[in-house]
Amino acid sequence: MLLSDYVKIENIIPDFEGDDKNTLIREMGEVLTASEEVTDEGDFLNGIIKREEVESTAIGNGIAIPHTRGEFCKHLAISIGISKKGIDFDALDGKPVHIVFMIAAPEPAKKEYLQVIAKIARFLKSENNKKKILDAKTKDEILQVIGDFDASFPGVETVKTKDGRVIHKEM
Repeated sequence: MLLSDYVKIENIIPDFEGDDKNTLIREMGEVLTASEEVTDEGDFLNGIIKREEVESTAIGNGIAIPHTRGEFCKHLAISIGISKKGIDFDALDGKPVHIVFMIAAPEPAKKEYLQVIAKIARFLKSENNKKKILDAKTKDEILQVIGDFDASFPGVETVKTKDGRVIHKEM
């Protein structure tokens, strides 16, 4: 399993200029819809917003992973948004979010969905990967960072869940 299998270059926002969480979520949803990864933008965004209402997907350390499953897409896809200045995403640690990986997945893709979330968590756990993503100036540079990670960690992640949420093992 490779992260690069799920990220198209047109689904990357390398320097998000907006000021708030809802604008970023909407723009990332529009990107996935424009690339035809998401077929029903309204249903997709409603799923993301409902998930955010349960608990923020901003997991701390400047990272958010908004995600949802539904009938709004045929296969799993990821959008990446980078905010150099940071935005308030109701993060667990109260700090601004700089890196957002948004996941759209079809309803039947539960195992693949959980593995992708775990793979993203492993990728973003590395301070080096986070720095490289934030320093990247182009979509191609962001894809290169992901490709380098894929070369180092090409396998499937071991996924453990608790109360339906992924628990990522320490590396």
